[in-house]
Amino acid sequence: MQYSEIMTDQPHELILDHLRAIRSDIAEMKADIHDLKTGQLSVREQLNSMQRDNIRVERALASVEHDIERIKTRLDLTE
Repeated sequence: MQYSEIMTDQPHELILDHLRAIRSDIAEMKADIHDLKTGQLSVREQLNSMQRDNIRVERALASVEHDIERIKTRLDLTE
């Protein structure tokens, strides 16, 4: 093998090494993005659950307020 052939192979190997490193980095980034999306979905589900709970509490409170107004009216406590 001549010196010129060795020099020609080195840039190709260097480029291939860089491309492999880039491919590896991209694979890690894809995995990280997947993890972030999964976490985001979990947060959204928890937020939706909390909103449903809040609606139930508001409905219960409205019912209690209505009952109190009826009791006041029956006892003639309204102003």
